[in-house]
Amino acid sequence: MSVPQYYFLSAVIAAGVCALLLLAYLPRIRAWFGAFSKGERLVNEERNRLAVLVPARNESQAIGPLLESLSRQNYRNFAVFVIVSDPADPTIKMAEEKGFATVVAADQTCKSDALDAAVQRILSRNQNEFDAYLILDADTSIRDGYLSAMNDAMASGCEVIVSKKIVKNYALGRKALTFQGAANGYIWTVFDQMGNKYKSKRHIALFTVGSGLLVSKKIILTDGGWPYKSTLTEDCELAGDMIANHWSSYYAEFAPIYMEEAPSLEMTNKRRNRWMSGLTSAQMLYRRKDFSFGTARDVYFSYSIFISYAYFGLLGLFALGNAAASLWYFVFDRNLVAYPLFSCIGALLAIYLSFLFMAVVGFCAMFHDVKGHWLFRIATLFVVPFHYLGYFPIMAKVFLGKGPKKWETIARVGGSKDIRR
Repeated sequence: MSVPQYYFLSAVIAAGVCALLLLAYLPRIRAWFGAFSKGERLVNEERNRLAVLVPARNESQAIGPLLESLSRQNYRNFAVFVIVSDPADPTIKMAEEKGFATVVAADQTCKSDALDAAVQRILSRNQNEFDAYLILDADTSIRDGYLSAMNDAMASGCEVIVSKKIVKNYALGRKALTFQGAANGYIWTVFDQMGNKYKSKRHIALFTVGSGLLVSKKIILTDGGWPYKSTLTEDCELAGDMIANHWSSYYAEFAPIYMEEAPSLEMTNKRRNRWMSGLTSAQMLYRRKDFSFGTARDVYFSYSIFISYAYFGLLGLFALGNAAASLWYFVFDRNLVAYPLFSCIGALLAIYLSFLFMAVVGFCAMFHDVKGHWLFRIATLFVVPFHYLGYFPIMAKVFLGKGPKKWETIARVGGSKDIRR
């Protein structure tokens, strides 16, 4: 077989395998366009009693706006528990001035420890005091009607409610908004508008993120607290448990929260390393239970991410191999260098266009959520593929067992803004 024939055949085989993987991933791509369907706005006549849990270790510089907005909520049937690790933390005074309870969990090593400490304190007092438990990160911003909207979402009768997530940095000024921060923020749209919205309408288990997450009393009492402590991502463990136990979930599109993106690529990568390591560990931990007891649709939508790993992994290896071959021929036979070079460029272009297609759908899906900065937003579209290429080395480390093993503090933007709209 001649060199041109070899490279032509290898390109055809790679394209064929990628086409099969895309075909397998097609139901997930179809879900992206659920973002453009009409949302469901529920009204709840019942006023459920909510426990709002706010993990706030060393968060005194960021938590102020959240405490302010919680004190202004037009829904009143709730209690707030702010969880710290140091009894001298200034956050304690800030919370108590608003009339909120504080919990000191001195031995906490991760977010799950903090949550469980608060839940155990509540359960020891009265197991039936609250109908549901709502988790909000300290750097999250919410609207004044947020708790009312979450109570309305409980009219769905589901055990888990997932809030819509929007990037907060657009409201924090130019210093808080960077290309990498805006590009990373697309992940919330992919999870929610391009995923959870479609799944919620079809009663498929949602992807859960540990802020803006409401869990029913039933789950808390069944678990005897908050038991998800085996990985770095307690929310991904909950997602696995939801599938295995057939706990129902609902996407609260009309109860948005505003999530802060890390101010630098270094901090973003710390977060991405933690997330992907925790997500993969949680899926490995729950895969047997999920495949044994979960429905086919729940399992597919939860584990279809491995199809994308295979797709991008194949293209990445194909590009890398042909890049190496290009260098070889450049040194030893420049007449043949074009064949592996074009194969490499084709694979890289396929990767870029795949991410760009996702970004364009995401841009349209969040069109009404992010105001201003039009040139910046459009430019970000073309940055998103490069940003998501950063997951390649992250996932390589995860699959090689080199991912992070402990929780690391993520730097904040350094400013905050109260969001009332």
